Amino acid sequence: MTMTSQANRDPPKCPCCSNPWQAATADFFAKLCVECETKPSTETANNGVGLSRANMDFDVHPSEDFFQYSNGTWMKNNPIPSGYPSWNSFMSLRVKSQEDCKTILSELEHKLKEDSKSISDEEKKVALFYKAAMDQEKLEAAGVVGMLPLLELCDEAAESKDDKARYATCLGRMAFEYGVHPFFSIGAGADKKNSDHSIADVAQGGIWLPDRDYYFDEDKEEQRVAYRKTMALMLTLLEDTNATEPSDETMATSEKVYELEKRLAEAHMTKTENRDPHDTYNKMSMEDLMNVGEGAFDFANYFEAATGKTTSSIGDLNLRNVKALKRVADVASATDPKTLRAYFRWMAVSSCAPYLSASFVNARFEFYEKILQGTTEIKPRWKRAMEFTENALGEALGKLYCAKYFDETSKGRALAIVEQVRQSLEGRLKEVEWMKSKETRENALKKMSKFGVKIGYPDKWLDYSSLAIDESDHFLSMVFKAREFENLEEAKEMNAPTDKLKWFLTPQTVNAYYHPNLNEIVFPAAILQHPFFDKDADDAVNFGSMGAVIGHEMTVNLMVVDFVHFIVLFCPRTVLCFVFVSMPLMIKAENSITQVTWLIGGRKMMEKSMKGV
Repeated sequence: MTMTSQANRDPPKCPCCSNPWQAATADFFAKLCVECETKPSTETANNGVGLSRANMDFDVHPSEDFFQYSNGTWMKNNPIPSGYPSWNSFMSLRVKSQEDCKTILSELEHKLKEDSKSISDEEKKVALFYKAAMDQEKLEAAGVVGMLPLLELCDEAAESKDDKARYATCLGRMAFEYGVHPFFSIGAGADKKNSDHSIADVAQGGIWLPDRDYYFDEDKEEQRVAYRKTMALMLTLLEDTNATEPSDETMATSEKVYELEKRLAEAHMTKTENRDPHDTYNKMSMEDLMNVGEGAFDFANYFEAATGKTTSSIGDLNLRNVKALKRVADVASATDPKTLRAYFRWMAVSSCAPYLSASFVNARFEFYEKILQGTTEIKPRWKRAMEFTENALGEALGKLYCAKYFDETSKGRALAIVEQVRQSLEGRLKEVEWMKSKETRENALKKMSKFGVKIGYPDKWLDYSSLAIDESDHFLSMVFKAREFENLEEAKEMNAPTDKLKWFLTPQTVNAYYHPNLNEIVFPAAILQHPFFDKDADDAVNFGSMGAVIGHEMTVNLMVVDFVHFIVLFCPRTVLCFVFVSMPLMIKAENSITQVTWLIGGRKMMEKSMKGV
């Protein structure tokens, strides 16, 4: 650029008020002036959103504690609320999303009461479900009445242990009709070696502590003691909903059930092992699955009852953990009926506790949230009812959320940012020195060229017309119907073309994800708002906030989540360079992302993307 053209160039301006700034700093920082922050939001071009100096702690020098300097005042003004184990911008935005959904549900409730003819069938289901979830008085009066059919099935399963076909059918029905999964769990997912086709997945399960390590680590003994007491108390509550302490009988029973779970857990993979894409891919036929358990458990009858499909229509399956399924066959066939009955009832009450009376809700809270997570106070009823409604009718509520709160103009801006980051990463993949193999580079570039993006909400909404919700239903009955509906939808995907329009998060969820089998990144509507995204903010702000999330999904989830595959696929020299050169820098960078680093990183990322680097 000549001296003349440099001199004649318009000076950079503040993105919120268009005041000129010095060119020397404009090349490196997104501007946010003090004057703009003191104006009412209606006077500023970006309506008071974007980066805020009010979140920073200027009493701390950035060279001494950059994180405190960047975020100190925000942390001071945002202590962890009593109903949560932790707090951050994701959580605060999640609360906003809940408040928005609460407004929608209040409007639906009014509509249902005052003008029922104008409400659609789907809207009515959402309104009725939330209304039932909020009716604490009715739930207290019902006790465990809604669980009785499930408890009877638990008893029948234990009694029929020696009749393999009937036993397996009972357990399959438990999974299909009630969403309760003793021993293991099933689902559907894209075949890892043929992502255009989906198959049935069989996963380790049957335990109610967070993972196998809780049964064996020495430092988890206090949690194990509390767990057994919680189990005993809930089994007591099934007999007496007013009980405050477990009976001696259920304490003894809980020890036996715990030992059963421990035997299952012993064959489970660790969290790390469970992420290995090779060890968790064991595709086989139903006949092969039957042979895994050496005929001790009738997996074929189980699957037919758990899916409503014949074994031939189910097709091939993937066992994520063969060792765990062998242990299932052994434990399921060798355990005595009395212990099995208690185990099935424990599985059932654990699954249903959040939807029952206060005694069950409180018992569950004391262990799973207070002891395991450190949460000091249970969330208000409306927030829990909201979560229940989202679990049952998530996309129906999401459709209403998008219609009311999602700005369609955000979609194009967000897509453009994703594409610019993708192009920037693609450009870097062509140049990075640690990628020594030509084949490695070609594979990486091929994957990036086919990278998919979903923004806002699904192109095809889930059809809830077959889900029957009636006002006369007990709330737990509604929950069971919703679970059966979800299981039916899951079964449809087994041995079928992969549904590439499907979303694994609802639009009102504040999060994002990368799907390795489908090679796509997904941003729901609710995350496309301040502080993660603002369509009216300076580009550098969005590249630093949403761009950081996009970069995380494209790099960490694209490579590190599939790390074992990465090691096997890429040449040894490439792997060593990545592990010892690039990966530490990635981790260091991710741990350093703060409000202020967005100023620099966002501007530089934007400039490189614009240049096509």
